[in-house]
Amino acid sequence: MSAPSSLLATAIHAARSAAAVAHDAFDRPHAIHSKGFRDIVTDADFAAQDAAVAVIRSQFPDAQILGEEDLTPGGEADIVWVIDPIDGTTNYARRFPVYCVSIGVSQAGRPIAGAVYAPLLDHLFTAERGRGAELNSSPIRASDVRVVSDAIVGLDWCQAPAQRRRTLTILDHLATECRTVRAIGSAALGLCYLAAGWIDLFYNLALKPWDGAAGQVIVEEAGGLITTPEGGAWNYDMPSAFASNGHLHFAFDEYRVEE
Repeated sequence: MSAPSSLLATAIHAARSAAAVAHDAFDRPHAIHSKGFRDIVTDADFAAQDAAVAVIRSQFPDAQILGEEDLTPGGEADIVWVIDPIDGTTNYARRFPVYCVSIGVSQAGRPIAGAVYAPLLDHLFTAERGRGAELNSSPIRASDVRVVSDAIVGLDWCQAPAQRRRTLTILDHLATECRTVRAIGSAALGLCYLAAGWIDLFYNLALKPWDGAAGQVIVEEAGGLITTPEGGAWNYDMPSAFASNGHLHFAFDEYRVEE
């Protein structure tokens, strides 16, 4: 990929800045607060979000920003920045070393650029619409696996019991056919791992916009496919996503569990 646009360059800078804040605090005790059932936030989430916002507004002072930690756009805007300051907060709070920062850029309601940075492994996933996807500046593509028995399935758990039951029902079918299963704990990383070809199928039934804004463009630019559970077009503001390398999407059709 040639030099990133100012939007992607800013997203990368914001992701790295937020991740630096989170990384510096990773081994320290955290103030942990409940946002709801099975939903927590730490002091580092707020500090990392502040760092990302500062970078974005230094380049785009009037930027409209949607952030996980109580940050909503102030009005109508063609371009909206979508921030998940720590995706994988439960992992982070327990010092389980799988988390990232996700910064997506949406234009007219569709992601056009994204940066996902996992500081512990120094993995920077990026993409711009029409320009491909990269990991640490090297191109990535979804896998060429075409047989379910060779596939690695990734998933993430929902908070609500009914959604967890549906997740398990789908898994009950897929797990008997696939090679193995990974519960990742970060939806943004799950999508990026699919884009990189490290897993072949991924599903999550309770996504928030900040979980998938960057991951959507990264998957699509890497040749992957994301749909709704019913097989329709998916966008980052929809809660349930089935993602595949493009060759194995039939696995979701075969094992789909209807609402």
